[in-house]
Amino acid sequence: MESPKYPIGPRPALLALALILCPAWAGAQEGASLVRAMEGRFDEARDQAVHLLAPGMFRDAEDRFDGAVRRWEDGREDARFHELLAEAGQWLDAAEGIAEAGRSQFAETLAARTEARSAEAATRARPAWDAAEGELLEAGRRFEREDFGEADVRAGRARELYRRAARAGWGDLFLGEAIRARTAALSAGASELAPATFAEGESHLASGEADLEMNRLEDGPRRAGEAALVAFTRAHRIAALFDSVRRRQVPLERIVDEHEDDLARLAVAAGVSARRDDTGGTTDRIAGEIARMRSENARLTQDLGSERARTADLESRLATAEGRLIEFEQRFTGARDELLAIRERDARLREIQGLFTESEGEVLLSGDRIVLRLYGLTFESARSEIDDSLYPLLAKVQRVITTFPGASVRIEGHTDAQGGARGNEDLSRRRAIAVREHILSRVPIPSSRVEAVGMGEERPIASNDTEAGRARNRRIEVVVTLPG
Repeated sequence: MESPKYPIGPRPALLALALILCPAWAGAQEGASLVRAMEGRFDEARDQAVHLLAPGMFRDAEDRFDGAVRRWEDGREDARFHELLAEAGQWLDAAEGIAEAGRSQFAETLAARTEARSAEAATRARPAWDAAEGELLEAGRRFEREDFGEADVRAGRARELYRRAARAGWGDLFLGEAIRARTAALSAGASELAPATFAEGESHLASGEADLEMNRLEDGPRRAGEAALVAFTRAHRIAALFDSVRRRQVPLERIVDEHEDDLARLAVAAGVSARRDDTGGTTDRIAGEIARMRSENARLTQDLGSERARTADLESRLATAEGRLIEFEQRFTGARDELLAIRERDARLREIQGLFTESEGEVLLSGDRIVLRLYGLTFESARSEIDDSLYPLLAKVQRVITTFPGASVRIEGHTDAQGGARGNEDLSRRRAIAVREHILSRVPIPSSRVEAVGMGEERPIASNDTEAGRARNRRIEVVVTLPG
């Protein structure tokens, strides 16, 4: 219900004159005052969750108040207007009485709701908050009907949802910026191009999440979020530079040339010889010259007269030399990290190939695609439900998917040639969908990047004339297309 819009009241002296000269206007002001007072009661009741603990009576109170407001807005401040206001107050009194009894019944749930509000869950974790509010509302309806058993069940669900909303709210408050920076860094390929820095961010983020999971809300999660944000931002910058190199917008040779040129200029500035085929020696000579400058600077600072100007010049040159040296070291570190990322990806591919046993399935590599051919992912005849015994095998599939952030996933269901082709296609699609839903419930990947299709009996890999061949044809294939 929208709040009525009231006119701004006149000054006290004019108000007194108006009351004397225009009783009707005075009545209108009285009506406005009554409406405002009742609105204040409703606002306070909502703040105390009366609308959730006694929703039926609260709705009845609102209905009568709405009717009174409509009459007031139409200028009909008659007996019915006052009756409706009185009835609204009576229903609100009854709702508050029920809510008072419900507070002791739902004390733990309301405490969880208070914590979720402190975590700003209504805005930071809106879906979980709305779901919790809905469950508590239903618990209130059952409590009003004296269905106390079902009310307790609903309140228990609401309590868990509020706790989830609180964790999500605190997580967004303390770690939200870092998580968004992580997503941006992943999109830029930072997990591969700047693995050490990205891993540092992951470590800080995991530390913050662990603190939140243990309900440690002191400075730990905040500090972890800030440290993770710094790491992911730096990893994103490094990845952007490597992406430029990879797409040949900035050739690697150019970066090396610029480093050697800068090192040569730095050597000239430091007064040492520079050789392009011996950058390490040049750096050592520069470092030696810097050390010599420091020593010279210490001696010159003792001369407070004519030597002061020369000392200032040397300090300026020293600062410039140190800054450039740090920049060149960072560039070399970046090139090294890129090579390490390539090696790491190859190692992960080799690890995946050895992850599945022969009875579970096999791993096929085709260009930028990894195909997991899962013979061990079996279903009961004509059924698509996943048995709990298959969870370990599916956990390996989840591990493969999470190993390559940003990848897209295609889940294909295949059957043997027994039965009708249309029925087999439908069965294979339902099985593929079941695997998709299982993975989406456990892997933080957008649903838009995971598709499920039923291939039916169209693509056999063995003869359908033998039981062994049909067993190999009844399979799930998970095709992981690598990003980039």
